[in-house]
Amino acid sequence: MSAGFGKIDLMIKGDIICCRPHQLEVCSECDLDFNSLNSLHKSLLQINGNIPPPNAVNERLSRQIMGLKEEGNKQFKAENYLEAIRLYTLAIEMAFQRPMWEPHEITAHDVSICLSNRSAAYMGIKSWVNAYVDAEWGIRIKSDYVKGYFRKGKALMAMRRYDEAIKAFEVGLEFAPNDESLKSVLDEAIELKGNEMVE
Repeated sequence: MSAGFGKIDLMIKGDIICCRPHQLEVCSECDLDFNSLNSLHKSLLQINGNIPPPNAVNERLSRQIMGLKEEGNKQFKAENYLEAIRLYTLAIEMAFQRPMWEPHEITAHDVSICLSNRSAAYMGIKSWVNAYVDAEWGIRIKSDYVKGYFRKGKALMAMRRYDEAIKAFEVGLEFAPNDESLKSVLDEAIELKGNEMVE
């Protein structure tokens, strides 16, 4: 049954709106999804009705996200990859908690960097699929983030998917034609592909 423009049978349960028959925030039977509305409601509760000016940014939240990312970087450099992954994950989750009125570019920037960094940490524990997925999502969120292409390609190389790795490096070079790291790994991927064909 589609709610369409007819009467919607809903109820308030605690701090969320849900369908009355099943008491679900997202109900496929009633064809209702109150996630966005409830998310907006939670954001507005936090500010006690004081609507911020356009493009206002929560600086405290920004500092918390940055702090988690920087601590993740320290752990990564110390080769404590699992702890780095945990910290980057917390930073990503916190970035997604930004209120709806903040510019989405800020969230995209924070999330893409933390995904790329977490991708590198996954490489540290040789979790190539997770490394690939994080790099891929990072560049889907921010398509010009060059490190994302580097890490995507490196993960693909580790999985011996050389054609896809070459493509990832080439796309990265479209954004940064003089990036020596990308040029070097591109040459490496081409050589490995050639060696595999000879075998």
